[in-house]
Amino acid sequence: MAERILRYQHNIRAIRASGCPVPTTAFVDTLDPAQIELWFADSAYRAHRLEAAITHLAAMSEDDGASQPPQP
Repeated sequence: MAERILRYQHNIRAIRASGCPVPTTAFVDTLDPAQIELWFADSAYRAHRLEAAITHLAAMSEDDGASQPPQP
């Protein structure tokens, strides 16, 4: 994890040095290792939830009506 945090800090510094704003929709704009580690954990949790939802939707049968558009 320490290496990931160091690479992340390097990337944030490079973005800032280029004069561009850090895209906060993709990154957390901080150099604090604790906040970066929390951001990694939150991102992993979000990815896990999305994967579970996609797996659940893919497993649903067509009889559930999930793949059918609503009828007027």
